[in-house]
Amino acid sequence: MAKRKAKTMAPNEKRHKLRPGWRAFWIVVATLYALVILGAGWFWHTHGATYKQAIADGFALSKTVTKNSFYPKQPTKVLDRNGTVMKTLTHTQSTYITYKKINPMLTKGLVAVEDKRFYEHHGVDPYAIIRGGFQFLLYHQVQGGSTLTQQLVKNIVLKDQTQSPTRKLKEMVIAQQLEKKFTKHELLEFYLNDVYLGHGTYGIGSAAEYYFSKNQKELTLPELALLIGLPNNQVLYDPLVHPQAAKQRRDTVLMVLHQQKLITTKQFNQALKTPLSLKIHDFTYDNDISSNYALSAAINNTVEEVMRAHGFVFKYSFANDAAQKRYDESYNQAYKTYQGQILNGGYTIKTTIDQNLQNQVQQQVQKTFTGYNTRSADGKLQPQVSSTVVDNKTGNVLAVIGGRTTDGDHLNRTFAAPRQPGSASKPLTAYAPAFERGYTPQSVVVDGPVANSAVKNWYTGYKGPVTLRYALEQSINTVAFKLALSDTNRTFYDDLAKMDFSSITPEDRNPIIAIGGYSHGVTTTEMASGYSSFARGGDFIQPTNISEIYDTGQHRMIYQNAHSKVPVYTENASYMMLNTMQSVVKNGTGKPAALDNFPYTAGKTGTTDDNKDVYFVGMTPEFTVATWVGYDKPQSLTEAETNLPMQVFKNVGQFLVSDLKEPQTDFPMPSTIIKKGDDLTATKESKKQTPADIIDNAMTTFIAQQVAANKNRLANLDYRLIYHLSKAEEQRREQVVREAINSFDPSQMTKASEYGQYLDKLQQVRYKNQKVRHMKAKQDFDQQILQLQKTLNVQKATLDQEKENSRQSALNAQKAQVEQEKDQQRQQILAGLRSQYTTQLQKTRTAYQNNDSDKEQQRQKLIDIMNQIRSYGGSAPDVTIDAGTSTASDSSTASSNSSYSSR
Repeated sequence: MAKRKAKTMAPNEKRHKLRPGWRAFWIVVATLYALVILGAGWFWHTHGATYKQAIADGFALSKTVTKNSFYPKQPTKVLDRNGTVMKTLTHTQSTYITYKKINPMLTKGLVAVEDKRFYEHHGVDPYAIIRGGFQFLLYHQVQGGSTLTQQLVKNIVLKDQTQSPTRKLKEMVIAQQLEKKFTKHELLEFYLNDVYLGHGTYGIGSAAEYYFSKNQKELTLPELALLIGLPNNQVLYDPLVHPQAAKQRRDTVLMVLHQQKLITTKQFNQALKTPLSLKIHDFTYDNDISSNYALSAAINNTVEEVMRAHGFVFKYSFANDAAQKRYDESYNQAYKTYQGQILNGGYTIKTTIDQNLQNQVQQQVQKTFTGYNTRSADGKLQPQVSSTVVDNKTGNVLAVIGGRTTDGDHLNRTFAAPRQPGSASKPLTAYAPAFERGYTPQSVVVDGPVANSAVKNWYTGYKGPVTLRYALEQSINTVAFKLALSDTNRTFYDDLAKMDFSSITPEDRNPIIAIGGYSHGVTTTEMASGYSSFARGGDFIQPTNISEIYDTGQHRMIYQNAHSKVPVYTENASYMMLNTMQSVVKNGTGKPAALDNFPYTAGKTGTTDDNKDVYFVGMTPEFTVATWVGYDKPQSLTEAETNLPMQVFKNVGQFLVSDLKEPQTDFPMPSTIIKKGDDLTATKESKKQTPADIIDNAMTTFIAQQVAANKNRLANLDYRLIYHLSKAEEQRREQVVREAINSFDPSQMTKASEYGQYLDKLQQVRYKNQKVRHMKAKQDFDQQILQLQKTLNVQKATLDQEKENSRQSALNAQKAQVEQEKDQQRQQILAGLRSQYTTQLQKTRTAYQNNDSDKEQQRQKLIDIMNQIRSYGGSAPDVTIDAGTSTASDSSTASSNSSYSSR
């Protein structure tokens, strides 16, 4: 058998064997690749349906976009409750500028600064996205990756400012579709005509006229650069408010134009030396809403509802000041943007404003201030007033009085000027939470000094043990503070956040607010709606005078007031609060506010230090009126001026009782309350019913069931009738919320520091719920989200307690160690002193026996040593020294007390 020839190798041929290090490297690469593939597969499996839907929504929305979507909108109209037009808000820009008429440097400069690959990409720029990602990973700097087309989609088509992946994906899909539908020049034309540039100006033409009083074609290079830099951040670079920041942004734009060779070095240097040189032109369009308090409040409410509809998440509770500052900045920027959109046109706003009622209430307030004609240095009447009237059944704002007059004074104090409420805060922050914890109006608390606190009463001294009813009647500060202090979980702060008190800060999580010591204060609208919750059994309804907001440009309803209820206080606590406040008006500080035509008024007074702010919040079963009086620049009020809030309530309340034809009936008492005289007791026992009661209740229940069934049939179709959604689309939206709620597990929070992250996740769940259009499902989800919030708060409190227990345990161990070391040191010292004691005792005896001249000195040394031993806890008995003679002078007693016999 022939032998197989061995393979010969060429002289320069080498064997290629993988070294062990390279083999490990390729194994790691393969493993990472497999993990990436598996991760992508898992992600698509869990979130694929959501992203598929976002893509489908993007394609569907892109088909609805036409050139008309970017053309000037119809004026915004504000209608009162009867459909009468109260105000028409005209455009801030009367003409639409076509691309050919736009200053060429504007289009070139905009592309150079905002999207230099605009003519190369197709709506989405992957290079910009990757560049922005690396910038964030390497330098922790956020660099925008959105193209001009994407910005156009976000601001005009979606009007959605949320930072969610699905919104971003939808935006990218629509942007690419718009690039197919329109030319690049058309997209630039749309952008430059619709971009918001601050102070209610939309579009480059409107901005040129406003900031420089000239046509956009006549703008100089520095002026062009200023406007090109504004879209990045209209608030931060506002040339009127922040001129230095605006100039720096302008100079940055000029530098980019120079780098892109769009301007020469000479032009660049000359432009840098040019000041801003603004020449503001106030438009003649009648967009003034400040002359009507109800109207300005309606626009404020509309702006916030449009913000909410477009994804802005409102917050009222913050972990720290830094978080609140960041929120305030984002709020202010969003507010100005959407306020400009509304004033620019495109909306129909239906309100609940009854113009006749508003005028009548205003007349009653003005009548109260007859004779008070003092004016401040800026010409405004003083003292000022703010008053808000809320319908207790619906939560609607019936009337707002933002000041004495709108003549030369455009501030609406009902929502824009928080002031200190004084003792009017007590029902919300001290008494109602205490009633929830088991206190009753007849519970006794001691009016006495508060340890480690400077809290004092408005009167001299203390009254000792008093009932809560009497304490509220007489507005005793120490009792209210003690009640809030005993609220260890600070639920009073959370309650205010639930009721949308917008000016509270993390520092207000302090019992001092029970007597009105807020960081910034509260508004009368917030106070009226908070008190109004008591009349609804503790349920809060957001106060507003808006019923509907319709986007005429997009042909869709973006808001309908569903009067959603948020549970804040229990029904028992709410009734006890109302009943106790009735005693304030009947027997206490609120006597002057008693209505002559209604016997069941409840209310609470409020006065701050030195009488700089005075409040009164009064209510009947039908309405609540909150009134503040004070000087815009705080100063002490006279005694007569301090009674003005109660007089306002008396005048306005008597008018409303008559005008609303309010029945002469008291606040309804829950069946779980037992009343004996003024004493109230809460019980869960059922009320015994007579046969007539049973028949009557059965008939009432039957009728209610029929009515509810009919309402339910209509309610189940609301998403179709109002929002034109298919059943499948609505169910998809509800499923998204349901999954988000199910996946949110507060028990997974293992550190108190994670609370903020979980809170943000919960806010995202709330946002998802905003997209649900079936009101019943939405309200059910609201309740579940609220329960998750409570569970999350309990989990945080538990973690905080565990942390505190651990800290205390470590501290106790440390104390024990220190005590042990001290005891060892003491024993060592005592051992030395005892040795000295023995030696000195012998010396002293010898000195006395020998009658030495220094015997008294030796005796004193012995006493000193004995005192030291005793100071360290040792035993040193007194010693009698006998010199062996019979004379008294020859014997002496060594006692540590002998030195202190004479005092």
